[in-house]
Amino acid sequence: VLEAVRQKGSALAWAAIPLQGDRELVLEAVRQDGNALCFAADPLKADRELVLEAVRQNGDALRWAADPLKADCEVVLEAARHSRCAWRWAADPLQADPLLSTEACAANPFAVQDSKSLVCTVLDLIAAEGTYRFRVVLGLSGKE
Repeated sequence: VLEAVRQKGSALAWAAIPLQGDRELVLEAVRQDGNALCFAADPLKADRELVLEAVRQNGDALRWAADPLKADCEVVLEAARHSRCAWRWAADPLQADPLLSTEACAANPFAVQDSKSLVCTVLDLIAAEGTYRFRVVLGLSGKE
C-alpha cells in the first residue's frame, strides 16, 4: 500500500480503514497528492503538520482539514500560496480579516477572490507639484 500511495496519493481511498489512520502512510499520500487528505481518518485531518504538508502540495486540500485548522492563519496562508481557490475553505473570521486577506493576496494575487473583506492594492503612486495621483484596485474585480 505504501508504494501505491507514493505513486498515486489517491490510492489511499482503497486502503483498509485502519491504514487510513496510519500517520506515516497518509503523510506519504498527501506528499504525492494533497487532496488524498480526504481519505484520511478524521484525527489525521486535525494533525497540523500533516495538513500543512497536504496544503503545500495542493492548497485546495484545506477543504478536507478539520475546522480548527481552517481557522489557523499559518495553515490558511500556506494553502492560499498554493491555490487561488483555497481561501473559500478558510474559516469565516479569517476570510473577513482585511489584514490576513492582504497578506494572502501578497502571496498569491488570485487567492482572495472569494474574500469577505475588501482588499485595496495600490498599482502606482505619482507625486508631482504637491499633488498625488494613484491607481488602485479594490478587491480583485479589476475596477480602478
